[in-house]
Amino acid sequence: MAGGLAIAAQLGASLVAVLALAGLARRLGLGGDVRIQSQDHARQIAFEALYGFAAVDVTVDRAGHSALLKDAQNHHSLITKVGNRFVTHRLASHLSAYLDQQFLTIDLDEPGTEPVTLNLGEDAQRWASGLRYLPL
Repeated sequence: MAGGLAIAAQLGASLVAVLALAGLARRLGLGGDVRIQSQDHARQIAFEALYGFAAVDVTVDRAGHSALLKDAQNHHSLITKVGNRFVTHRLASHLSAYLDQQFLTIDLDEPGTEPVTLNLGEDAQRWASGLRYLPL
């Protein structure tokens, strides 16, 4: 009987410790499903990653995993989700972009980087067209 009570107490203490750690992780903002929340959120990410990049046009992927941005000089950037963080790429004129109805796939032609497919809805055609005329 005493052995069973000790095991129950140990399990209870372990459960309390796990719940406390989960609460701490949540409070610190760790884990979870990180997404681009809005066009303003995408602007902030790009501005911080590419110092001074001031987007005048923004579209966010329907899933919130990526975004395309353009500044007044027609420079484009792409924000992609890698794990639980975002990576911002300045787009170069030598990239490959493929349009398939509402999906735009961008191949950055960078070693170790897979092509990124964005679900942009009706905006996909407009952004695909704009990528044809990137400055050098």
